[in-house]
Amino acid sequence: MKFTFVTSLISILALTAVKAEDDQAILSALRSGEIIPNILPVFDPSTDFEVTYVNRPMNFGTEYFPFKNETDNLPTFKYEADSDDFYTIALIDPDAPSRANPFRSQVRHWLSVNIPGNNVAAGNSTGTPYLAPRPFPGCGRKRFVYVLAKQESNMPNLSVSAARPNFNIANFAEDNNMEIIGANYFEVEAQPGATCTIPGAQPSSTTPSSSPSSSPSSTPSSSASSTPSSTPSDIKSDTKSNSNSKSSAASGTSNTITLFTTLVSLLFLGVAIN
Repeated sequence: MKFTFVTSLISILALTAVKAEDDQAILSALRSGEIIPNILPVFDPSTDFEVTYVNRPMNFGTEYFPFKNETDNLPTFKYEADSDDFYTIALIDPDAPSRANPFRSQVRHWLSVNIPGNNVAAGNSTGTPYLAPRPFPGCGRKRFVYVLAKQESNMPNLSVSAARPNFNIANFAEDNNMEIIGANYFEVEAQPGATCTIPGAQPSSTTPSSSPSSSPSSTPSSSASSTPSSTPSDIKSDTKSNSNSKSSAASGTSNTITLFTTLVSLLFLGVAIN
């Protein structure tokens, strides 16, 4: 009887160790892509958030090709969910119009709330139907982020501004008592162009992707781009992000080793008792 208890305890600890390692890997990948902490706060990834476009799974930075129509339609989603709970999924562009000049960030490309369990088709788009990621020419390489949040309850009257630019998914989740439980992101490359031009915007918004801008445009945007800057501040940011990722990975490994040591000790204890 005692040996059975010890065996069960070892199994529980083993599963805990595996989840802790998986969680650290997810957070490390999001830090490497500068999703955490620039776009999302640190959160507990309670489920693997699997996203798939054109039969190609998204894996934290996967490149898709919108000009080959790969992102024209909503992807498929897979995540662990309770059928009695409600969820929110958002697609946001943090690099609007370019990663070097994101003055329209975040552009809300899709927002679906009140999703019952895994039934994404039954969610409410809140007036934000899917807008396919298609960066403007000359805007460089961009990130697009999918975010999964768990709601406290069904919110039938939830609404958002009609304007898509300058959204903030972290604030939206906090304001509506949602818990972010998953995230994934992908990258796309804009077509070549001398400047990062936003159709219909003021001339001040038609600038090289590296030029700064302080006045947000008042017209809705469909996408933006992310050309990494070569300025010293960005180099420092990249170094800091890589350092954080290594630190997280090391922490996860240390925790796993500690748990493994505990498992071995309990196993010997069980044998000694018997």
